[in-house]
Amino acid sequence: MAGYKLRFTEMLKQQCSRLLPWLDAMNRKGVKYVSRDLLLKQSGLKDNELQKVIHDGNMPRHSLRIKGVKCYSVDASLRLLARWLGRIEYLEVE
Repeated sequence: MAGYKLRFTEMLKQQCSRLLPWLDAMNRKGVKYVSRDLLLKQSGLKDNELQKVIHDGNMPRHSLRIKGVKCYSVDASLRLLARWLGRIEYLEVE
C-alpha cells in the first residue's frame, strides 16, 4: 500500500483505537476520571485532534476540573469511543 494516505478521520480512529484497551483497564481498576493530558499522551493525538474526536465521537464535555485540568469520565469515554470506532467488544456488559 505504498503511497496510500489515510483520510484524516481514519487516522484519528486508528490512533483512538489505542485508547480503548487503556480506558478499559482504567475502568476495571475503578478509576472514575481521566485527565485530558493523559488522553493526549496515551493516544498520541494533538490537542486539536483530540477535540475533533470528542466532537465527532459525541464524548461528553469534561466532567470536572482537577487543579485546572479538564477531566473526563472513564466509563462514558470508553463507551462512546467504542461506539464511534465500532468496537462492540468494549460495549458488552459482563
